[in-house]
Amino acid sequence: MSDQLDRDAAGSLVVGFTGTTAPDDLRRAVAGGLGAVILFTRNVADAEQVAALTDALRAERPDLIVAIDHEGGEFSHLAPANPWPLASPRLLGDLDDVDLTRAAARDAAATLASLGIDLMLAPSVDVNSNPANPIISTRSFGRTADVVSRHGVAFVEGVHDAGIAACPKHFPGHGDVSVDSHTDLPRVDRSIEEVAAVELAPFRATIAAGADVVMSAHIIFSAYDDQPATLSHRILTGLLREELGFTGVITTDALEMQAITKNRSIEDAAVASIGAGADLAMIAVGTADPQALTARVVDAVRTGTLPVERVVDAAARVRALATSLGQRSRQPGLDGAPIREVAARVVARQTFPAYGAAPYVVDLTQGLHPAWNPYFSGLPEIFTRVAPGAEGVVLRGEHHLTDTGEPQDDAIAKAAKAAQGRPLVIAVQDAGRTPWMREALNHLVQGHPDNVFVLCTGIPEDQSLVPAGTPSATTSGRNVIVLETIAKELTRQP
Repeated sequence: MSDQLDRDAAGSLVVGFTGTTAPDDLRRAVAGGLGAVILFTRNVADAEQVAALTDALRAERPDLIVAIDHEGGEFSHLAPANPWPLASPRLLGDLDDVDLTRAAARDAAATLASLGIDLMLAPSVDVNSNPANPIISTRSFGRTADVVSRHGVAFVEGVHDAGIAACPKHFPGHGDVSVDSHTDLPRVDRSIEEVAAVELAPFRATIAAGADVVMSAHIIFSAYDDQPATLSHRILTGLLREELGFTGVITTDALEMQAITKNRSIEDAAVASIGAGADLAMIAVGTADPQALTARVVDAVRTGTLPVERVVDAAARVRALATSLGQRSRQPGLDGAPIREVAARVVARQTFPAYGAAPYVVDLTQGLHPAWNPYFSGLPEIFTRVAPGAEGVVLRGEHHLTDTGEPQDDAIAKAAKAAQGRPLVIAVQDAGRTPWMREALNHLVQGHPDNVFVLCTGIPEDQSLVPAGTPSATTSGRNVIVLETIAKELTRQP
């Protein structure tokens, strides 16, 4: 019983690690029954290295599940190993072609499959109903349950076409918050009827489409419980299992996020989440000790804190998923046709002036974030690749400093001066929730009356903030191929 309990306890965990090769303690944990491993940017150097890493992990145990966040836009951890980055969900939702969404998801999932990754922690089926939302933004397909449901289903279907598992998230929904769960505990005070009509609709749809895994949200839904959903038996078991009828694997979001750990340890949160109904407790931080976490779950069983039946059930669900993944036919990595089609449509549906010259680019962007992993350092990098001679500056939100540490007001003045006599491209990202960005945009436009263009790279609602008469376009996310295509348009000869 003890050996089996140890294996079941390990089987209810998904952990991250540091480095581009598997450390010995992780290998031992995999051999001992660890449920899953999650990869992050810190684990990715190039495609060959990722494939070798996943092969090495499965040499310890073939039925290990390997997962990665791969939502699209800035929200991927595969940048160095993926030549065809996925369009943001919001852009796919705005184009509103479910066949294109399905093809984009299939292409992205096929790339993961070719690298030995079999669980795509996507799509985000949160309905981005709150424009002040600091974390979902273009991770959502849109602002209505209908759009998110249709494209969420198409995305799940595309992932399945490639032969790997899909994971709608963040249950019951992360769209109506103004607090980032990485830093604090959000709260949603909608009624049960409102939650059912908005937040739950995309989950119902994607579960019906065969979602393999559902990820929980670290959010209090006060109509259901005073505990975050990740730790709520009422939400994970009562709502997701019993009311929505989900029979697959429930995983938590990363338990080290401050929404959870402000009031409890990661170890206690792991035990509580499994007790609430989660099958995989996720500890994504690179310093996680899988043996110690396993021992903590075992101890909770032995002291009566956690029913042994719950641990056995969790591990069995994870093993059943791993078995099904081993039986699926994998599609090889494709050639990036969907993202090229997305880029072409973005250009075709908007008007871009042909400046015929290398512009000065001011990239007004949100601060770097744990969930954001862009494929490039900023818009100036994109334009410099496309149009040698282009210059620019990136102004980020955190600390109101530039990348070189200058005070922001001075940096804006310097940028305005540097742009004189040449075309000016200004990029904004979710300016609606960022007062300094709106002020900087207005200042730059007023000081450059000719040959100025504004590119809204976050939610497209930003376009309403562009000063009247100023040409602009939206990208609904910061996809490198879409932005390169636009840069070529703006710098082509008239």
